[in-house]
Formats: sequence, C-alpha cells, structure tokens
Amino acid sequence: MVYEGRGDRPPEGDPAGSDAGPEEELRVQRSEEELGTGVRTREAGSMNVRKSVYTEREQVRVPRRREEVDVERVPVKGEAKEAPGAEIGEGEEIVVQVFEEEVVVSKRVVLKEEIRLRKRVVEEVEVVEADLRKEEVDVIDDTTRRGDAGGSTERRDR
Repeated sequence: MVYEGRGDRPPEGDPAGSDAGPEEELRVQRSEEELGTGVRTREAGSMNVRKSVYTEREQVRVPRRREEVDVERVPVKGEAKEAPGAEIGEGEEIVVQVFEEEVVVSKRVVLKEEIRLRKRVVEEVEVVEADLRKEEVDVIDDTTRRGDAGGSTERRDR
C-alpha cells in the first residue's frame, strides 16, 4: 500500500488509518500489465547465387569438300615422235596440286540469359499471445453504523 499525506506511514495508533483527518487521505494504486508490441529487423537468411561451369560434348555435322586425283592409264599405239613430249627424259616431274577443305572450329561466348533477383517487402499480420498480470482491489467495509446490521463489499477492478 502507498500512503500519501503528511508521511509515508498511517497515523500513529491506527495502522488502518481510520482516524485520518480531513487532510489525511489513503490512496491505493492498482496496476495492470499492458501488452506493448513492436518489430525489429533480423536476418532471416540469405540467397546465394553461384555460377558453375560444366562441360558438355556437342557434335556438329559439317559438310566439306576435297579433291581426289584419278590416275588412268590408256594404252596408245604409234611412234613416240608423233606424241607431244615424246622425248624420254630422266628426272622429269609434274606436280598436280590437290585441295581439300578442313573444318575449322572456333568458340565464342554468347549471352543466353540474365538472372535478376529483387527483394520485395511483404506485409503480414502475426497474432501474438501473452499472459498479462492485473491487480484487483477489493474494499471490504466491516464497520457497523447505527441501524445497519452488516458491512458491504465494493469491488472496483479497473
């Protein structure tokens, strides 16, 4: 109990303070717990974005051309004088060039996709329950008055 008035104690001789004069007043304070809510930011996790490289064998069919030389021997009759280049020479050589296409492979980096990550704020309501303590004050009047047989009880909660 909190006593307010001339001092912090009830008047001398009466612990209940019933002899309090007009300047003495007994005050009783009643308290309750109230629920206060708020939010704070905490790290809930993270999104890791990691690139990895793998190798995949790919086969591509590429058409190409090449030259081949066919050698044909045809029997001929007659004197050598009549044929062009009829003289017999040693070490003569004729070069016939043969060409072919070769496949050339090149690699280049081509952009295929872009991954975009955006954070967005989502609001939601969470229901929170908590036990709160509350005081109650009962005032019991045990005094008897003239013509009154019993006391009365008054209850004020809030």
